[in-house]
Amino acid sequence: KSSKHKKKKQKKEKEEKEKKKKKKHHHHHHHSDGGGEESVQNGTVEEEEPLPPMSNYCLLAENSYIKMVYDIQGNLQDGSQVVVSVIFENKCDSFLKSMEFNVLDSLNSKLQRPEGSGPHDGLTVPFQLPPGVSNEARFVFTVQSIVMPQKLKGTLTFIVKNEDSSTHEKLDFKLHFTCTSYLITTPCYSDAFAKLLESGDLKGSSVRLEGVNMPFHHLLARICFHHHFSVVERIDSCASMYSRSIQGHHVCLLVKTSGQTVSIDAKCDEPTLLGNVLDEIKQTFSQC
Repeated sequence: KSSKHKKKKQKKEKEEKEKKKKKKHHHHHHHSDGGGEESVQNGTVEEEEPLPPMSNYCLLAENSYIKMVYDIQGNLQDGSQVVVSVIFENKCDSFLKSMEFNVLDSLNSKLQRPEGSGPHDGLTVPFQLPPGVSNEARFVFTVQSIVMPQKLKGTLTFIVKNEDSSTHEKLDFKLHFTCTSYLITTPCYSDAFAKLLESGDLKGSSVRLEGVNMPFHHLLARICFHHHFSVVERIDSCASMYSRSIQGHHVCLLVKTSGQTVSIDAKCDEPTLLGNVLDEIKQTFSQC
């Protein structure tokens, strides 16, 4: 009887593990709302080709031992915070331990350190990495101004442990806070969107993208996914889009395509932020 019970227990534990696993992998797909609805035109559902896989994780740094990719997300509850998620991957046959993540603060952005630690102390990464294993850690940064992108220099130090020896290694990196990383995907209804545009509080700017060779819904999905916008309304090859910064700035886009030319008319209550977000959107499509 006891062995039967044990098997049952093991099965249950396995199922729990699988559940957890599924939950854990969920973070690769965030931000993708807003791009997936089928567009209805004259009551017929348009056949649209499926979207290519997209990821917001960018390479932070790598060497022969370790690879780091990262994603930055704004904190809805706090207009002065962003969370940097870093996935650490052990690329070698040795054990990696005692990892410490450190960033040089700027006047504008600071790594949140535990109470009692000095301004130059690194943060202990809360796990070790056996060969071939990946794991994710999150680091909170406080930011003051969000209208300009910025880069912070940092270093990861760690110990490479073999059976007979251990060596101290380090990997330098640059953490790139884009203006997009301060935007949060926020739905907006068309009447609220129209009111914003009519209010006269927003300043305008525009950008043209040439040689964009992809279906319109792919284009919109990329802007939603990589730049945290939501689609307000779409009619044929014209769409209105909205996003909001962690400090409450409104960013409104009107996106139109004609052939392979995309024109984006944009409005925002912070012109510097808007100019940088448009540059970043341009950058995304120049890499396609």
